Amino acid sequence: MFFSRWTLFQGLIIAVLIALAFIADLFKTDISASFSSSNEVDATKLIILLFIIVVIGLLSLLMYFQTKKSKTFLKHSLWDKMHMIMLFFFVISLVIIFSVFMIDPLSSMVQNNRWFIYILLYYVLFLINLIVLAFIHRSRKQTISNENKIKYSFIWTSISLIVIIFLI
Repeated sequence: MFFSRWTLFQGLIIAVLIALAFIADLFKTDISASFSSSNEVDATKLIILLFIIVVIGLLSLLMYFQTKKSKTFLKHSLWDKMHMIMLFFFVISLVIIFSVFMIDPLSSMVQNNRWFIYILLYYVLFLINLIVLAFIHRSRKQTISNENKIKYSFIWTSISLIVIIFLI
């Protein structure tokens, strides 16, 4: 069935992601993070961290609802190699994203259309979450359910990004 309640939930999550981007854009001057040498935890880092965790949670919910919709999600034999494929795809994506920010006409387009930055941020966070999911799937293939794999990927992605944000 194409349109189920899980599809409706996925549509609502996409709407919430769009609304979250608009809300973040409204507060763009208040939430900008500076890379200072202070080691103190300030409110800016906490707000950015909260934003990232909410986005990762919503992206994980998209995948969770996909497991409810489709019994074949994460069952394909390609998922056994996905941890390497996703790492390669992530590196290629980062090169393309950095080139978009470095090439002058594209850079000015991105700076004038801030919604594009949020799309790129969502894309990178989704790829990071998929990489973690692929590693969890590879290590715990038959021992845990797909729903739990997605829950663990959310937890490990969040923990990893918390550590990275507080180290910067």
